[in-house]
Amino acid sequence: MYFVNWQRDIKISNRNGQKVVLKSNKKSKNFHEYLLALSYTLVSIALGHPDSPPIVGQMAIKNEGSSMRSYLMKLGIRSPKLISLSDRILVEEYIGGGDLYKVFLSVDNNNIISSLATRAGIITGNLHRNGRVFIDNKSQNYLVGNDYGSLYRTDLGFIQRKNSVFSQSMDIATFLASSLDLSTLRYSMIENGFHQGYYSVMRSGFPYLSIILRNLLAPGFAFNHKSMLKNMLINSVNKCSLTS
Repeated sequence: MYFVNWQRDIKISNRNGQKVVLKSNKKSKNFHEYLLALSYTLVSIALGHPDSPPIVGQMAIKNEGSSMRSYLMKLGIRSPKLISLSDRILVEEYIGGGDLYKVFLSVDNNNIISSLATRAGIITGNLHRNGRVFIDNKSQNYLVGNDYGSLYRTDLGFIQRKNSVFSQSMDIATFLASSLDLSTLRYSMIENGFHQGYYSVMRSGFPYLSIILRNLLAPGFAFNHKSMLKNMLINSVNKCSLTS
């Protein structure tokens, strides 16, 4: 039910009668984090928007703590309840609806798909409006409540205090790229809903680098590359702000 995570091994367990999620660091976690930070900076330079690398290591661990979760709650962004946290293991509340990508893939209710995408756009907009970004904002980092009525943001380690065009574009791009391999109808509903939610908060379209970054990142996310290429042809440019 939970997306395979390249940073952590994830399993469901039971503690004192409560179902919880155990996330233990993989041996390659630090290497992957620094590789991501390096790639982030190199891509920003290549696109003419040099941006400092995301802070990783201890900062990533701190971001998973109670302080960040309380801060996000003040912004209206839910996250799973923290049970315990150490340098190697994170234990948090189990959210029964699964990750958002799998819901997008399996649910046959257009209203649910559109509504959840809109909520993800609102969450992203709320964070941007307050001068922060997720960096890794893929749909698999959102968890859905059992009744599809609630959305939670998990994997908080990369949250940064940034408001650059590149960093905000990366948030939009990772979300869209992670869903780009779905059917054209589903992807269109997701993109439209996400844009609607984001616009309702920011009162502007996606940062203008978003679609370029989406297309660069999509091959690394996609399971179905045929659908991915088809969806790249959708005219998404009109959803982007033209300001730099």
